[in-house]
Parts: sequence; C-alpha cells; structure tokens
Amino acid sequence: MRCLTLAIIVLQLALQHASATVGVLDIDDLLQPDLQQHLFAPSEDYPYAPWSHKPYCMTSSYLPTLGQKYCVYTSNTTGPHGLSLIFPPRSAHLASEYLDDNPLNNFLTQKDAERLYLGGQSWKIVDIPGKAKGVVATRKITMYETFMVDQAAVVVDMGAEKALNEAENKKLMKRAVDQLLVPAMIRDMSSAHAGENHEGGNDGDDEEEGSLEEAIMKTNAYGNLLLGIPFQKRQSLIKRWGFKCTCSLCSLPADERQASDLRRTMITQAEEKIMELAKAYKLDEAIALAEESVELIKDEGVWSMLTDEYAMLAMLWLEKGDKEKAEAYGEKTHRLLSDLGFLGIGEDREAWKLETLLKNIGGLGGMGQLWKTGPLRG
Repeated sequence: MRCLTLAIIVLQLALQHASATVGVLDIDDLLQPDLQQHLFAPSEDYPYAPWSHKPYCMTSSYLPTLGQKYCVYTSNTTGPHGLSLIFPPRSAHLASEYLDDNPLNNFLTQKDAERLYLGGQSWKIVDIPGKAKGVVATRKITMYETFMVDQAAVVVDMGAEKALNEAENKKLMKRAVDQLLVPAMIRDMSSAHAGENHEGGNDGDDEEEGSLEEAIMKTNAYGNLLLGIPFQKRQSLIKRWGFKCTCSLCSLPADERQASDLRRTMITQAEEKIMELAKAYKLDEAIALAEESVELIKDEGVWSMLTDEYAMLAMLWLEKGDKEKAEAYGEKTHRLLSDLGFLGIGEDREAWKLETLLKNIGGLGGMGQLWKTGPLRG
C-alpha cells in the first residue's frame, strides 16, 4: 500500500541527494521572503510564501545537535487539507519545490485513474475478529498496481525526536496540526476527540500540550526503515496498534522464522560493509557482497529493497570500468523504480540514462556520496 504521494517520496530522495550540495549558503537566509523571488512571489498578504504561516522553530540544546533548528512549515495550498512539515530550514527549502505536486498526476495514467475511480474499489474496511477494523482486498491486486492514493498532512523529520526534548516535539506537532487548513483531519482520527471543537488549541496543562497530536501521529504514521526487520522487532513495533500479527511471514515455523531473521540481519549488515569495502576501494569484494545481498533480498521477497542494491552494483561496476555491467544493473534499477512509481508516468516518465539515474538516486544507501565525489581512487 502506498499512502504517501510521489511528491513526498521524491522529496525524501531529493533531501538525501541535495542536502550535501548546498555549499556555504545560509539556508535560513534563503527562506527569507526577499530571497525567494525565484520560486514564489511573497506579498503583503503572504509574507512567508510559499508557507502559509511564519515558521515556528525550536533549537536543539543537546550537545550532538547543538544549535540545530527544527521548524513547522505549513502550506495550505498543498493537498485537500494542507501540509505541515517539521523540518530543519535546509530541508524545508528543498521541499518547497514539490509543494504543487499532484499525486494523481504522478501516480496514475488516464487508464489507471479510470480503473481506480470508475472500475470499483479494490479494497474495503471490515471488522476483523480480535483486531477491530482492517482493510482487505476485494479482488486480486497485481504487483506494483496503485490501488490507493492519499495525501500526507504532516511529515516529520525523524531527527527532531533526538534533537529536541519531548515537550518541544509535542509543541511542534501541535503547531503543525493547528496550522493545517483542516486540523480536524488529524484530530478526528482520535475517537475520544472526534467531532469536538478544537479551535484555539489545547485547553489542558502546558505539559500535556501536543499529547493528542503525538499519540495520533504515532498510531497512524509510518516511516521508511520498516522493511527488512526481524520478527521480534516487528512484533514490538506493531504493539502500538494493539494486535498480534498473524500474517504468513510472522506465522512461519520457528526454524523458518529464524532463517528469515538471519537473512534480514545479513541484508542490514551487508549495506554498511559494502560501503566500507567501496571506500577502501576493494571493489571486487564489495560487488560480491552486494550480489549476495541481492539474492538474500529475493529470498525474503522484499523487492523494493532491490533498488538500493542494484544502484550500488551499477555504481561499483561503473567505477571498476565495466560499463556494460553497470548499464545492466542501472537498467534494473530504473525498471524497478519505474514499476514502483518513482519516475512519473506515461510520456512524463523519466528517460533512461545511467549517469542521470545514478546522480538522481545518489543518496540511496549512502553510495551517492561516493558517486558525487567522483572516482574513488583519489
């Protein structure tokens, strides 16, 4: 299920790729109205354009992240309910490029849209014994088929959780919801507060400020490190939803589950080791380990994780001087990213070119730093 829009997904890739390329510019300055003329035209009525409100910030006082700012940036012209980002200023500046993206334009061809909206819904919400409500398929859904499109309302940089204290994170979360065009879109996810009037914010004690919004976010949000984790950690993570998973993977016999966990652990450890070998210019060893990781990922059936491995192999073979093999892995990367919806649709689908592809996805798996700095030999 892909609930976030392509705008948000591509945003994450762009942040990884571009955050290290801004150079010595002061991104806080770039966000000032008088320096945004190239993207937007702030006016007397919209002095903080492209944002609907003045950014609301907290600054880290913890030594590892001392001075790092995390701010609430809200665009109430994005999506049906508005969009709030809790980002560092640098990331928010990069995000501004994607505020006008329409998920329907990015994910669906005309044929896909007709099938999705005119051909009958492919899922329904039902009561599931012991698990309250659940979403089940009403027909077979093909691999990579887009069957549900939604718009994120609040997106949070996970670094804020460690850089700021609990009270500060809650205040940012509450402000992010308050500033949405339709705050009830978030708050009504809580059955205890659905339908209540929350205009003006929380009337409780200051220490409770943002608790509702934080609880809703933790229950209804998800991130990108959720694939490929072992059984016990999966069980721990889903406790927030109040049920025990009994899917085919979680219901494996003990010996098969242990084998699955071992493969997933090896996949996770391989990525860091591949980076170490590549930086040491031990390309043959890095390639061998990446190819082993590909087979482990296939055995586990977590196909979307293959994009990282294929991209790594394309970069490694290119650095080794074998353009043919680099092209082969690059084509696999492009095909899979295309199937997953990352490269646009129809005539707007991004054209295939190895160097462009590797540059655009350079942040994936950390290999981009090697690619962007040129040959590893130096």
